[in-house]
Amino acid sequence: MTPRPCTDGTWRHLSVDLDYAPGEDGGNEGYTLCSTPERQVWAEDQWAIHVGYEMYRRTEYTDIDRLPPCAECLRVAELLADPETAPHVQLQLRPPRPTTAAGFGGDEIRDVLITDVFTGASRGRAAAVCLLIFTAVPDRPGFGELVGIMDLPWDMGDIVRMGQVGDWAAVAEFAAAADVPERDRKLIALAARLAVGEPVGPEAAAGFAGDPEAAQRVADALDAATGRREYRKINWHRP
Repeated sequence: MTPRPCTDGTWRHLSVDLDYAPGEDGGNEGYTLCSTPERQVWAEDQWAIHVGYEMYRRTEYTDIDRLPPCAECLRVAELLADPETAPHVQLQLRPPRPTTAAGFGGDEIRDVLITDVFTGASRGRAAAVCLLIFTAVPDRPGFGELVGIMDLPWDMGDIVRMGQVGDWAAVAEFAAAADVPERDRKLIALAARLAVGEPVGPEAAAGFAGDPEAAQRVADALDAATGRREYRKINWHRP
């Protein structure tokens, strides 16, 4: 696993690009890596290298911390050091990993919340998400700031992006002040109860007797909270 020089013309660049390598081992090759103190290194970069090393028994293990700047980065660094050429160099910085879903669209928020459910969320949190994504609350400006983002190294080093609500009481307050239907506010209040493990009986669905879709959603959430149905057998899509 010998790193190859970066070829995309960027500076302060670090990535772990796994290209399929046809051959006897069917493994991967072509890591694009470089390292300087100014570069942002994500933990999953080293994890991806570790997974590739373990799975395909390479003879060399790459340690990101010991990598020198690549040839292309050094070339661009020289251009930046020259006052005549520096203004013409376009820097493409690797964007920092988001810590919240601020700036995400409503459906993007729903997707990362559902991913969290299917990667090991507690039953109470899964039930709360089941109700939350049914409402219009995730579509409202500012809601994404209440959703924390985590990137989880998964199979073969692939990254799974998850979202979690850290403060369901704050979500209930947000919904109470948001421009959403009263039904959504009631569903969010119920979600906040489920998220913290508060017991909720089947009578909760009866409170939405005039709204069959919402009543079914509450029933789905209660099934998730009690484990009566597997997550994959619950409808996670909005009507």
